[in-house]
Amino acid sequence: MEDLKRKYAKFLIEGCLRLKEGDKLFIIGYNLIEDFIKLVIEEANKLGIVEIKTLINDPFKQKELYLTKTYEEIIRNPIMDRTMYNDMAKNGYAFLSLSSTLPGFYEDVDAELLSRVSRYQMKSISEYKEYQLKGLIKWNISAVPNSIWAKDLFGSEDEDLLWNLIFDICLIREDNPVFSWKEKLMCLKKRADYLNQLKIDKLIYHNSLGTDLEIGLPNGYLFQSADEGTGNGNIVNMPTEEVFTSPDRLRVKGRVYSSKPLLHNGNLIEDFWLEFREGKIIDYDAKKGKEILKGIIDTDEGSHYLGEVALVDYHSPISLTNVLFKNTLYDENASCHLAIGESFPECIQDGLTKEKEELVLRGLNMSHEHVDFFIGTSDLEVKAVLQNGKEVVIMKDGDFVEVDA
Repeated sequence: MEDLKRKYAKFLIEGCLRLKEGDKLFIIGYNLIEDFIKLVIEEANKLGIVEIKTLINDPFKQKELYLTKTYEEIIRNPIMDRTMYNDMAKNGYAFLSLSSTLPGFYEDVDAELLSRVSRYQMKSISEYKEYQLKGLIKWNISAVPNSIWAKDLFGSEDEDLLWNLIFDICLIREDNPVFSWKEKLMCLKKRADYLNQLKIDKLIYHNSLGTDLEIGLPNGYLFQSADEGTGNGNIVNMPTEEVFTSPDRLRVKGRVYSSKPLLHNGNLIEDFWLEFREGKIIDYDAKKGKEILKGIIDTDEGSHYLGEVALVDYHSPISLTNVLFKNTLYDENASCHLAIGESFPECIQDGLTKEKEELVLRGLNMSHEHVDFFIGTSDLEVKAVLQNGKEVVIMKDGDFVEVDA
């Protein structure tokens, strides 16, 4: 197990971030996973990366603040300061964010307080987000197990149960994970290229949950895979099964239903729907977590609109595990999904070279928020209406209608 963990750490550095000797690395993660963070640092040092900074967060201390302090006291506390992100971006560090989910951890914390602090932190790292969106820094988000997460999923604190799933999904048991992912990414790029040459005007979604949604795409849209378009060629999410683009924020109408629960800020949002008119969320509901959902939507003006459209096979390797990971990184790659909030400049022609004002004019959305939610089902149909009026079914029964079929 230790050898596989080290192999995973090495893969994140070399295979995902694609760092080399002399590069600089910034690692973000919980103190619950410090043993793995040490492995990452050791592998980075072997590669010749000596400038390494870390931001190690203690979720228990953070929760204590939420339960005992006011909003003003919380945001002034040094352990909640995230402005280090801006400094690291300006100084050319690559970012490795290690996601280690704590399901239900904040259920007894006031939802509005969580949302307010989250909004404050997102605004405080706006410079970092600018560097990220323009493709000026390398970054990657990958998951690391902890005992709380393992117990929630499997009823046991044995982290190895979760580690084994991650190793399988991320192809770490392969002789050469870098080569294996290169092959997978080539298949995803083929899908993206096919969707781009179709010249799509809009996408229409239907399934038995009640989803009846129309999403217009901007002129010059680009579908991307996880290592394309960022300007750096690194894999930003591990694992990845998606091809994605950004919609025309004003051309979304209809209703969409979630197909999986969404864990946000440690709290679950379940069985929810969103209704759109002229791109804007005009109504919504949830059987559980409605206040959390409200907090996401009310982040700013842009969080009332969509920023991402992602297509994923319902029978993806993650979906076939039949595990709800309660971790967006994994659950979004088991399902077609959408995202509330920020668009991706790389998802429109020449977008990485344009200023925000021009991107907005071309239909993209700007927000401090970006929250993915899951809509894929075994009976989802996605139809593309092309710019010439022709209709093409691109997904049927939840899966891609393959290019060569």
